[in-house]
Amino acid sequence: MKYKLAKFLIITASAAMSSACVTTPYVAPQSGPVADLAIRIIPAKGTGFTLSVYDDAENCSGARTLMDDAGKISISSTKLVANKLTTFSYYEVQGNLSCTVNFSFLPEADHIYVLDTVTGRNRCSYRIVDATDKQRMVGVPVTMRTVGGAMCLRMKK
Repeated sequence: MKYKLAKFLIITASAAMSSACVTTPYVAPQSGPVADLAIRIIPAKGTGFTLSVYDDAENCSGARTLMDDAGKISISSTKLVANKLTTFSYYEVQGNLSCTVNFSFLPEADHIYVLDTVTGRNRCSYRIVDATDKQRMVGVPVTMRTVGGAMCLRMKK
């Protein structure tokens, strides 16, 4: 009896945890002001990753998957709602090591942005550049939301 109960609890907990990780795919805006986003993810061999964007950028909730893959360079593009805070979640895992970061920026209408991630030594790294002028790409101010154990640090007003 104890064995069956323990097995049931393990299966139930596993199902609950895996269902919590499932997100809906991101759908680009069909109207209104937009910004273009090119995404380039360069993981280390054998590294899995997920890049999501949140419906509620302030509170980091309502994750929508932009990309997920394992162990290969991935390039994609999409559109973002312009002039509205955008918050991303980037998660990568390799063996028993993993990292998660949430970061935000404010895309401007009719601009082209490039988001790069690179697997570092036990850390997630990323950058966003404004590539509207291809001759002079400039870094974009990004607010790190994952700080000191907090996954969604509140934005300063």
